[in-house]
Amino acid sequence: MALAPRVSWYEGTNAKANEVKSTVNYGTVDADSASATKVFYIWNNRGETEDCSKMEEVVFTTRDRKGGDGSSTGNIVEAVKDNWFKVRVDSLGETGANAFVPVGKGGVGTPNPSGTKDLGTTGTTTNVNASTAQVWSAKKILTLDTYVQPTKPNGFIYKVTKAGETYGTEPSSWVTVEGNPVIDGSVEYVAIQIEKKPNAKEILGLANNTDVDGKNAHQAGGNFVQISVYADVPITASAGKNLLVQRVSYRYV
Repeated sequence: MALAPRVSWYEGTNAKANEVKSTVNYGTVDADSASATKVFYIWNNRGETEDCSKMEEVVFTTRDRKGGDGSSTGNIVEAVKDNWFKVRVDSLGETGANAFVPVGKGGVGTPNPSGTKDLGTTGTTTNVNASTAQVWSAKKILTLDTYVQPTKPNGFIYKVTKAGETYGTEPSSWVTVEGNPVIDGSVEYVAIQIEKKPNAKEILGLANNTDVDGKNAHQAGGNFVQISVYADVPITASAGKNLLVQRVSYRYV
């Protein structure tokens, strides 16, 4: 069984030191004005040496601290109930003020009735074994779980699933379908695509070598999304604190 997603958040940049582990404070915002915009990076499986499940059907919203929509008697949270928070998905190439969508309770007649925002990314994640996969050679003894690449790169590496000795000549047609087998002498491989891009509303859970400073995060671009968030406070807002949670919901297999 695959490991469950390992989710972590970072504010401002992808540096490990910026991991969000406590309350995010948007500060004091006057009625009829907007808060500062905050940037968050939401990761799956950052810096881990083994794969975990990808996140699917990923959406962002706000909820009160009991998990409700902020409209329950005795637990009114205007920021959630009235959809104050707006989000833009930078990792999908969304830009400009018009790309921001209000999230929260949503509701009929609101600009975003679902109250949620789909998350995703156009980034790709490079397989961590691609740089060390050995180039194929004839009559070579290969052990289990060794990675091999063709003499002419084709975007795939091949993991040994049955140990043995390679044939005297290179396979004439390396399979280029993820997960399909290749037979080479007494060796058997499985095909693995080097660069993978998630589908819509997905965040990959692939192993990666992301540095603590985040400077090579682009090599795991399919493993995280980048969003920008701010609160747009209406003139009708009441004075006082709004305590809420920024929530990412997803499913996994």
